[in-house]
Order: sequence, then structure tokens, then C-alpha cells
Amino acid sequence: MEPVKVGVVGIGSMGVHHARVYSELPNTELVGLVDIDETRGRICSQEYGTEFFTSYRTLIERGVQAVNIAVPTSLHYPLAVEFIENGVHVLVEKPITVDLIQAKSLVDLSKKNHCILQVGHLERFNPAVRKLRSVMGRPVFLESQRIGYPTNRNLDVGVVWDLMIHDLDILINLVKSPVVEIHAMGVSVYSDFEDVAQVHLLFKNGVAASLLASRISGEKQRSLRVTEDTGRTLSLDFMNQTLCAMRPPRSGHPVPPEVMPVEKDEPLKLELSHFADCVANHRTPLVSGDDGKKALELAMQVLARMKMVKSKAPLGKELIALAG
Repeated sequence: MEPVKVGVVGIGSMGVHHARVYSELPNTELVGLVDIDETRGRICSQEYGTEFFTSYRTLIERGVQAVNIAVPTSLHYPLAVEFIENGVHVLVEKPITVDLIQAKSLVDLSKKNHCILQVGHLERFNPAVRKLRSVMGRPVFLESQRIGYPTNRNLDVGVVWDLMIHDLDILINLVKSPVVEIHAMGVSVYSDFEDVAQVHLLFKNGVAASLLASRISGEKQRSLRVTEDTGRTLSLDFMNQTLCAMRPPRSGHPVPPEVMPVEKDEPLKLELSHFADCVANHRTPLVSGDDGKKALELAMQVLARMKMVKSKAPLGKELIALAG
């Protein structure tokens, strides 16, 4: 089978890795890169053995079958619409769009034009997450922590859209029940949005969840703990791609944790290879446009209910300096 002809629009902090992976995959041919920074674009195109274009429309003229959109969220919708209307399959970074009207319109348009629409919720392709899905029983409580260092990227959105949306998408996929109750608090420290968010969710089937996301921390951590109705807790580390099971004591004696085998791999490589396979065989992607819309809807519900606190400490300026 011929490799799928792909292009990448936006080669910032994420897009550059997309370009790298596409240049390495056996089932894709990287036709070209597009970015507003011509110098950066030409350097990257040379490094990954492809061409640089100043206009994304050139990718359409060159006959790309698929495109990866990794630009600011406000540009997701207009770019995706133009590609889909020209019969090009689209992988758009998360969140899918800036609002639900755009999200629904994009999903409907992709179905009308028989185009694949995949959303970049990368953690769904983490091998540890796939292992968790295969061994998980009935959950009763889930707890996620996604914290990182101060940053100067994505400051046009808060930490819910920037980081927590990954965990919201995973929870929707694992629990498979509507959310009926939301409690949320956010703290703005060095941006105009929430830099820390603590969220508690209650699902219709009785499952509860607690989520913490932060971009002001002195450490980086990505974890998820799932407590089942049997008392077993599954503890997942996204970065190390590990999963272990912990059980309650038996007869007063502790039970050693059980480390579960996980076949480690690069999530981005798995995600982009999956996208290319879906395009080649016209299969529904693991993270569809509808999935992206559901994650966006829950994120917007969280923000609508969030009580905000604005930090008055001088810490904010210090963190901006650290961010760079």
C-alpha cells in the first residue's frame, strides 16, 4: 500500500514533533510543512527531508490526503473547514475548536464530506492507558494529577484547556456515563486564566472523580489512580508508562503491589500511525471528532462552574521570568 501523503500546519512546540514522526513513519510521506515563521519552517523542512510552504493552500494543490493542524485553537476551525471541503482528512490538536457550535459544525462537515476527523488527545494512545482499559473492573473513584513547571506557551488559554482536558477525555472514555455534578476552583497566578485547577466530578452511575492540573509547580507529574468496587487500586504513570495494582491488606498483612506488563512506545508515533491507517482504510479513529466535542463540552462546563481566585502575591512575575 502506498504511504499516505500528509502535511503539517504549525510547527511550534507540538507540530515540530509531528513533522519528525511523519518523516519517520513507513506508512506516511511528509509532503510539506507550513508555518508563519519562515526561518523556522525552512530549517525544519530541511531537517525532516520535506518542503516548506508559506501558504497552507499549497498543501491542497500538492495533493495531500491528510493534514495535521497544530496552530492556536482559534485557527483550528477555519483551517479544518477548508481542508475538509477540499476532501483532505484532518487531525486537529486539542481542544477541537473554541466552542461547541464550531465543534458540531466541523463534525457534521467531516461526515458530509466523508473525511476522517481525528482530535489530538494524545494520552489515549499511551500504552499504559491502553493496558488500564483492558484490565480495569468497575471503577468507583478516579483521581488524576497533571502538574508541570511554569511555562510561557499556551497562555492564551487556562490550564483546563491546556492540560486537564486530556484527563477529562480519558475519564469520559473510562466511565461512560454523563456528568451530573461539577465543583471547580481555579487560581490565576501569572496568566489571565486559571493556572491551577481543582475539579470534582460526579457521574450519573455513581462514580466520583477528582482532578488537579497545575502549571506553577516545581515538578512534573502525570498520574491517574482508579479505585474499583473490589477495593483494588490501579495506579498509572503517564510519563513512565507504568501501571501497578494495589490491593487492601489480607488478614492484617500488606499485599505487595503487582506491576503489570506494559509494552512501552511513543504515544505520538502510535497516534499518527493510527491516523494514517484510518485515512488509508477509511476507519473511524480512536479519538473522533465526536470525542473531541464531548471533551470540549465537559471542559466548558467545568469552566462555567469554576470559582476563580486571583493571586496577589509577587510570585506571578517570578514565574513569568522562569517561563522565559
